[in-house]
Amino acid sequence: MAKTKKIARKFATGQANLLENSIQRELDWAGDRSVVEKGSATDKKNYAEGLSRALSQRFADALRKSFDGILPDADGFGQESKARTGKGLKKLDVNYSTVELGLGLGVSIKTINFRDAKTKRYTKNYTRVDNELRAEAADYHERQPYAVLCAVVFIPLDSCDDGGSAPSSFGQAVQIFRYRAGREKPVDDATLFERILVGLYDAGSPCFGTTGFFDVMDAPPRTGRPSALMTFEQAIDKIVEAYDARNKSAFKWAEGETEILAAPEAEDDEDET
Repeated sequence: MAKTKKIARKFATGQANLLENSIQRELDWAGDRSVVEKGSATDKKNYAEGLSRALSQRFADALRKSFDGILPDADGFGQESKARTGKGLKKLDVNYSTVELGLGLGVSIKTINFRDAKTKRYTKNYTRVDNELRAEAADYHERQPYAVLCAVVFIPLDSCDDGGSAPSSFGQAVQIFRYRAGREKPVDDATLFERILVGLYDAGSPCFGTTGFFDVMDAPPRTGRPSALMTFEQAIDKIVEAYDARNKSAFKWAEGETEILAAPEAEDDEDET
């Protein structure tokens, strides 16, 4: 008897919630956090995968006005779509590819959701996530060096509060992931991402899901919470800016006005008469 193919659940982003500074709907969709926290490693892995799928949909929907055809599409199809690498086709959380560009923009979503039971910190999986990002960047950039790759690493807001003699879990995240970011030119180190943001989300009441973003190239507090965080809309703008910096040029007029120019479109050759 043929096995029935399991149909993956699809997360739907509400248009009213598209740019709100909260991921509460995504967290709720991923599962009951209070139950998962007491569960097995498999339970936590499944929760992280579900949250990543929901967040990938949210980011794709928010980027869609700037990137027509980005995946996953508005109906939730194209989750973990494949893009060509030097080692074959590999999955990508958010994928904007065209015939002309190949891979134009990729966004990788990572989530670290629970403290380690022994250390009571979030740092246990930082090395694993950094290794995953290094492999993704190398595989895509070696084949498509002009591709722009951004990553968003989500960790709970209270990761800012566990510092002491050592930096907080949040501070350590910025330390580690900064060395994976900052790729400015196509000839730069292929193992780097163009931009990496840390998404700090409140995992407790009464502000469950409230989220702000921090660029790893900025200076974090060694302990405690940052004095300012980006909104969700500003985080989306940062990703668009990274793409534009690679694919569009700033042209400044003598009067001081600046325009962003895209490369000229190819024209059909016509014989002169």
